[in-house]
Amino acid sequence: MIVAVAVDAETASPWAWEARPDVWILVASLALAYWWSLVKLRPRLPNPPPMPSVAQRGRFALGLVVLWLAVDWPLDRIGDDYLFSAHMVQFLLITLISAPLLVVGLPSWLLVELTHPVRGLIRILNRAPVALILFQVVLVGTHLPSVVSLYASNSLVHFLLHALWVVAGGVFWLPILGTEPFVKPLQRPVKIVSLIGATIAPTVPASFLTWTETAFYPSYAEAPRLWGISPVVDLQIAGAVMKIGGGIILWSFIIAIFARWATSEPRIDRPRPKRTAPAPQRIS
Repeated sequence: MIVAVAVDAETASPWAWEARPDVWILVASLALAYWWSLVKLRPRLPNPPPMPSVAQRGRFALGLVVLWLAVDWPLDRIGDDYLFSAHMVQFLLITLISAPLLVVGLPSWLLVELTHPVRGLIRILNRAPVALILFQVVLVGTHLPSVVSLYASNSLVHFLLHALWVVAGGVFWLPILGTEPFVKPLQRPVKIVSLIGATIAPTVPASFLTWTETAFYPSYAEAPRLWGISPVVDLQIAGAVMKIGGGIILWSFIIAIFARWATSEPRIDRPRPKRTAPAPQRIS
């Protein structure tokens, strides 16, 4: 994720294992910081909050695992040196799977402690329209040809872009999945509208990629071919991944939120008609 081992993409196989100690150190540092916050920091706080549940801690751990898979060998190697479609898979894994898992895995009190210096900025970013617009700007902006070329050739930009995806994904999901006291939870209809907006906005770039007849990313057009996939077909697959893959993930959240909303609504039972006792029959 930060600095990959230098290899010659023309001669090295994408399946030749390469160590990524920078990635391992980063993920291990995040896991250690999480453990330290729960075990060491939490007891020192005034009125120490309860320990997060096992399920919440498991979600954070799973978010780190997904992040690690997205930025380590072999996916990062293929996404950097061979296929833009693999690069798009990385984007979805980081922003739509890892980021929400990390958000729900972080207890609100820890987010409050970590963001004291930038609380004003956080309040602005945690508004659903702002978070949605920021996420879409990052999606489109980081996939411009000039940015992708710089990403493929500069290890610092490579790291910063992945970090930006994590931050933009976290900002997008916080108003939807965050809890008090860090954020004021959105009403379920607003969450659904925000998620639907997130499925609509990528339609233009995804359609542009899906129907393109030109390999307009020079670094991927000139890359060694993998599995016989041409540069144009690679971009078309990337567009399908963005639209269909991203849509499946987002609509899964929409359906889950709607189902919880429907089951939480109080049932209104219709009054049953009163039964009248049958009139006594005369015995003649």
